[in-house]
Amino acid sequence: MWKDLNKETGRTIKIIKKGYVLKVLMLGWEFPPFFAGGAGIVCGALSEALIKKGVDITFVMPSGPEDMYENLDSKLSNSLAKFKILIANNKYKNVKINIVKISSLLQAYATQEAYNQSYNKLASVSNGTFQGGPVYGKNLKQEVYRFAKQVKLLAQEEDFDVIHAHDWVTFPAAVALKKLTGKPMVIHVHITEFDKTGGVHADPEIYAIEKEGMDFADRVITVSNKIKETIVNKYYTNPEKIRVVHNAATPMNESIVYEAEAIKKTDKIVLFAGRLTLQKGPDYFVEAAKKVLEKIPHTTFVMAGSGDMMNKMIEKVASLGIAKKFIFTGFYNRDEAEKLFSMADVFVMPSVSEPFGVVPYEAQLKMTPTIISKQSGISEVLFHTLKVDFWDVDQIANKILALLAYPSLHKTMTAHGYQEAKCAIWDEPATKCLNIYQEVVAYGGH
Repeated sequence: MWKDLNKETGRTIKIIKKGYVLKVLMLGWEFPPFFAGGAGIVCGALSEALIKKGVDITFVMPSGPEDMYENLDSKLSNSLAKFKILIANNKYKNVKINIVKISSLLQAYATQEAYNQSYNKLASVSNGTFQGGPVYGKNLKQEVYRFAKQVKLLAQEEDFDVIHAHDWVTFPAAVALKKLTGKPMVIHVHITEFDKTGGVHADPEIYAIEKEGMDFADRVITVSNKIKETIVNKYYTNPEKIRVVHNAATPMNESIVYEAEAIKKTDKIVLFAGRLTLQKGPDYFVEAAKKVLEKIPHTTFVMAGSGDMMNKMIEKVASLGIAKKFIFTGFYNRDEAEKLFSMADVFVMPSVSEPFGVVPYEAQLKMTPTIISKQSGISEVLFHTLKVDFWDVDQIANKILALLAYPSLHKTMTAHGYQEAKCAIWDEPATKCLNIYQEVVAYGGH
């Protein structure tokens, strides 16, 4: 790169030479296959697509197994750039920080109760490559700021042009890095505090961390226009520095199929898959199920996932007298998700507040038609689906009934949905991110 002066604006810009490999230091809390939730899966898919475009990425996460991918060149099949994953807690084990313990233990997507539950479980990966103790410390805020100190040490060893941080848990590290190096900073907002509660309220300490990240960022990437609106109205972020980059579909293993023959002999299967939290609207799914069973009693409803509303949903199903037609799977891994989506006849996502929501893409790729809430970010880009307001239980039930009762509708939605998801590849989001990197590098973050 070299500097030049724009004669029209008088601003100094950096011209990126042809063949120059842009170096990105990406900060995330998870990465497949280790402890990978929705944000982690996005980080993996986006990173691979960026590498195919010639971007050099060093991905830093706070914790993980000792042998976590040191270099993914061979796995990502690209010779233009290297991809490294650095585990901060493995590299800088002696970094300590003292922070008064707080009662709010919130991770990127979790409520307080959900975080407490996850802390008490052992971290595991579906492919069995890692078995260990709790992934992060019980005081999450302490872990967030320890990570920030570790990343500052890392900056002395790594060469990079852009900082790209995913979700609030990495924002303090990104801010510290920008202050230290002056490098442009891009933050990627997958969810906000307001989305976790259906827009009701936000944890004040987490809100403060989110807002600081947005204020210091040179560009803010949001996964939907819905999140952009929240950031403008709730965090008072300048809309001119916000860029919407919708997620794409993550490929599914089409060879993994589960017929569920015992159930399918008599019943159709309707699936809910996700965290059982207020945000995901599981109670609306249960209420709709009651109405569907009154019309088509030979229907089995599967509620896959865990969360702080699980016991409440079990009690609600029992009180409605439909327990014999409900299956609760609890937590499910990636391979189990493949089987769940392949056996379902209909997938329903009645989310109250969904920043994006890639799960409908996964259902479509497994040849399952979908019903999604209009309040989800994916509804902005998904068209071969049935859309409904999350609170409209009658319409949710009617749409389930239509897909179950009319084979031609089911066949059309299945075929068109599959093609739509297949076309939603990560090349487009990666191109948009690359343009954002070039923009902030060229103008020094302005």
